[in-house]
Amino acid sequence: MNIEIINKEAEIAVAVKFEAVEFTKMAEIMTEGYQKLMAYVVKCGKQMAGAPYCKYTNGSEDFMKWDIELGVPVSEPLPEQGKFYMSKTCAGKAITAMHKGAYKDIEQTYAPMMQYLAENKLESTGVYYDYYLSNPADTPESELLTKVVFPLK
Repeated sequence: MNIEIINKEAEIAVAVKFEAVEFTKMAEIMTEGYQKLMAYVVKCGKQMAGAPYCKYTNGSEDFMKWDIELGVPVSEPLPEQGKFYMSKTCAGKAITAMHKGAYKDIEQTYAPMMQYLAENKLESTGVYYDYYLSNPADTPESELLTKVVFPLK
């Protein structure tokens, strides 16, 4: 696995937040959340300006519950409506790696990244991003690409 240190630029995104999401409900919430976000972007007459992401914060000790922000990068701010708000992704130094395969197997990418942090005496902010580069509706599960980003302190 190729883990890199990058200097990441922030992106603006229309987003929605969910709190204390159980790991077992994550796929269902993400599917519904992204459908609503994409529909809102289209309703506003805009297009995505980058890969949709999931930002994980406030994980439980066993990593089975998270607060998440689902976001769709856009080129210009959209009006906030209901649960949709404007957000910015992280900026600055981060480590990144590409995960290929099923979302349920993403731990196979996270674990080596955690080890990389420890071995290189780097400190994560505790926030994690998954950028979904493939559309699961038209990509075989074994070919899905997810860019994982751990912002650094």
